[in-house]
Amino acid sequence: TPLATTQTLLEVARHDPEGDTSELLDRLYAVNARAIDLTEALLLLSRADQRSFTREPVDLSLLAEEAAETLLPLAEARGVAIETSGDVTLTSGSPALLLQLCTNLIHNAVVHNLPQQGNVWVSARAQPTGVALTVENTGEQLTPQLVSTLTEPFQRGRARRRSDHAGVGLGLAIVKSIARAHDGTLTLTLRADGGLRVTVFLPSARP
Repeated sequence: TPLATTQTLLEVARHDPEGDTSELLDRLYAVNARAIDLTEALLLLSRADQRSFTREPVDLSLLAEEAAETLLPLAEARGVAIETSGDVTLTSGSPALLLQLCTNLIHNAVVHNLPQQGNVWVSARAQPTGVALTVENTGEQLTPQLVSTLTEPFQRGRARRRSDHAGVGLGLAIVKSIARAHDGTLTLTLRADGGLRVTVFLPSARP
């Protein structure tokens, strides 16, 4: 755990007074930041599971655009292009949680992509019985066995590389929990050319 890691680093430093203090501080900062991320993610997961939120009309396409815009600097730094499209897609729920859902999906698609010249496609579509948000990305060839584990907490999958932006392994688990709390579903599909297609389906907002 992050706390155990911090304790180990401090023990090592205590017995090595000649060690590099600046390097230790950098490592402790990284461990602490990860602990904060993990705590916030677990709290968000619990909040979604308990459905402790007020519902209001939400346009999912606008939230997807906001999330894509927020993550654009990260995408540009990694050489990934994000394309968004969509209709007015009205559903009912928590704007904060649904924005987090969009952000997690797009973040995963950016981080787990090709090393260069990758693509992410985000689309929101109205359907007769609900609304669908689909996020696709280029990437490595995945197996059905791997994909089946990606919504489990703390699972990144064998082929997924750890990086400074890889998160704590709760991204898709949180998406699944938020979708379920909004009476929706999450579907993961392999892309023939590599990468993943993720679709969240939510009920339409009641008149």
